[in-house]
Amino acid sequence: MEKKSDFIITYSLFPDDAKTAFEYAVSIWEQLIESSVPIRIKASWRSQDSNVLASAGPSDYYSNFDYAPHTNRFYPIALVEKITGKEISGSGVPDIEATFNKDIKWYYGTDGETPDQLYDFVTVALHEIGHGLGFTGFFFVTGSKGAYGNETIGDAAAFDIMVVDANNRNLLDTSFYELASTRLYNAFVSQALFSNSPSAKLTTPGSKIRLYAPSAWSDGSSIYHLNDDTYSYGNENSLMTHAIGKGEANHDPGPITRGILADIGWKIMKIDFEKPHDIETPKPIDFKLVIKSDIAIDYTKLFVYFSTDSFKTHRDSVLLIQDIKPGQFIASIIPDLNTKRIDYFVSAGDIQNRVFNLPTEAPAELYSVHIGPDNQNPEISHNPPPYFVLNGDEMQISATVTDNVGVDTVFVEYSVNGIPDNSFGLPAQTGNVFKGVFPVPQIQLNDGDIITYRILAIDGSAAKNITVSPTNGTYSFKIEKLFSPITGYFNDFNHATSDFVISDFEIYKAENFLNASLHSPHPYPSPNNNNSSFDFTTMLKYPIILKSGGKMSYDEVVLVEPGEVLSKFGDDDFWDYVIVEGSKDNGKTWLPLADGYDSGSNTVWESKYKENIDSEQFSKTIGIPDWFINHEINLLSNGNFQVNDTILVRFRLYSDPYAHGWGWTIDNLRIQDPVANNEMALLPGNAQFYPNPTQDLLNIEIKFNVPVKILTIEILNIYGQKLESITAQGVAGEYKTNTDFKNLPVGLYIIRILANGESILQKKILHN
Repeated sequence: MEKKSDFIITYSLFPDDAKTAFEYAVSIWEQLIESSVPIRIKASWRSQDSNVLASAGPSDYYSNFDYAPHTNRFYPIALVEKITGKEISGSGVPDIEATFNKDIKWYYGTDGETPDQLYDFVTVALHEIGHGLGFTGFFFVTGSKGAYGNETIGDAAAFDIMVVDANNRNLLDTSFYELASTRLYNAFVSQALFSNSPSAKLTTPGSKIRLYAPSAWSDGSSIYHLNDDTYSYGNENSLMTHAIGKGEANHDPGPITRGILADIGWKIMKIDFEKPHDIETPKPIDFKLVIKSDIAIDYTKLFVYFSTDSFKTHRDSVLLIQDIKPGQFIASIIPDLNTKRIDYFVSAGDIQNRVFNLPTEAPAELYSVHIGPDNQNPEISHNPPPYFVLNGDEMQISATVTDNVGVDTVFVEYSVNGIPDNSFGLPAQTGNVFKGVFPVPQIQLNDGDIITYRILAIDGSAAKNITVSPTNGTYSFKIEKLFSPITGYFNDFNHATSDFVISDFEIYKAENFLNASLHSPHPYPSPNNNNSSFDFTTMLKYPIILKSGGKMSYDEVVLVEPGEVLSKFGDDDFWDYVIVEGSKDNGKTWLPLADGYDSGSNTVWESKYKENIDSEQFSKTIGIPDWFINHEINLLSNGNFQVNDTILVRFRLYSDPYAHGWGWTIDNLRIQDPVANNEMALLPGNAQFYPNPTQDLLNIEIKFNVPVKILTIEILNIYGQKLESITAQGVAGEYKTNTDFKNLPVGLYIIRILANGESILQKKILHN
């Protein structure tokens, strides 16, 4: 059979003969499971309870992602990546985690001729991978009550959606099965639970798909297996039953398992369409859809269902017909003259009697088209950047703009240091995104410049409704300029400095500390949603030229949530962490200079973090200088960077959901061996140019930290052409001069300071 997916395996202590058998099992799934994204498995070889052959499951679950088959339901990460076509968890994170009992007497052959005294490893591996692909869920028992996900919220997994009782009643139907109830528990142990999977039912016409639901709840076995008695050994569907005997071998998941996995989402239908806008006068409402399906479409089951009273009494439909383009379908609704609103949903079916709706929970959830004069303003969603680093990239700005009748125009009004410039438009992209570029030439910008702006959107109605974002005032961001590369750097943070991109971190003297240092937020927040995270960063604006044997050191206090016992950086139970990273491409991509770490890296930090944790999993411990520890990093040791690489350096605190603490502080930062030469001759803030704007004489005052052999001051126009040059030799300490703008045309100019021929500062000057 053709290989339809790529499984990538990371082994932990696996013997070679077990690897061979495991890879054979993987090859079977690769012919059955289709995904454009690699499916990553971590396979561990460990001792377990004597009655446990192996265990496995998804490493994570996601809900409400693009093309999710149902709203607010959870899907295993491997399936989410298949549906979205994106690597979500990252290439270093497994999608499935499986552990096999090393103390079991295994048969590693792939021929299915398993001796009676051994367990067939391929069969067990196939079974466990099936759980990792989604043959599992969130049902559990607490006391004498049955529940799922959470006793109060009731999160459910994709498998759970299809579980029904003997009367075909869904176990997620809270009108009958109240969450955390005895009635739900009784269903769990009823010995009569079934999967309502349409694809699986097609494989056994007239028979229900019976699940394992023994009279005594068995955590890890109940519900998430097929019933042993119904599908005993020798039956083509026996692989996913809850038990396997010695000598048993089954190297095929079977049609029922394939069907259940298909309906969990491994065989998906994706419906793309742009919802019709509201209209101000009655006219045909056109629908254009693109449908992609893993199973052949049933062209008799493609409809737009619509109603003028939210489907309370009236329901009508129009058939979607295939357009000229393959996979594209069209339909039109012609409203009556007096119609004020049409509610609708899209429904599409495949040849296996599966139906997919948009919105996914229709008809409980509906889309609408309103008809009549429009007075609704557009809605603008925009995340303003706190800064922009001048690294050669365009200064892009984007916003998501929506409107019930459609967006006509989106544009930006902006100023640089309070001086207005011409507005510019944001052209429409896909998905209601509007994107453009600030047109100001970067040569005119200097470190510390402030750009303020606001976004305006006008809709396509007769009234031309307009929205301004923000409603009051403006957004703003700071220009951060990278300085000339240096080979060494030191900062004790006791003096004002512009050396760092300061957004999340700050430099100040904290309460109870003797001196200033570089601080993360205290306390740092955590997101309160699953599958979310926050990153808090600060970046050194001096690129570092790496030298042989180069090291970085700093004093620090780290009070961030420690991971689980024996977890290490990169594990999904290595919770919050701090890390120092480098970039060779001006900040586009970042690689670790060393592994991330947390409070668990020091016994004092860990004990202090844990001794004051409240009921919300927040550590109230506040850092003090007595807990400073020196940390040293070999800049070349992990192989991510080489001698003579020029890298940017940033410090990052990663925060996962829920638990959090005081944070991180850094002092006495030393990178390689700082040297006293022109590399650090002029620190930002030690140069003054006044008056600015100027009409004639511009005064220049510069304070140098180290002697400069040759000082050059250049006056450039906005095109970078040099108009004047002032040169001085043997400059130490303070240098003062002036230059006359009286005979120059009104406009913007650039003052450039060079030390020993190397540009170390630029400043924009307005002549009026």
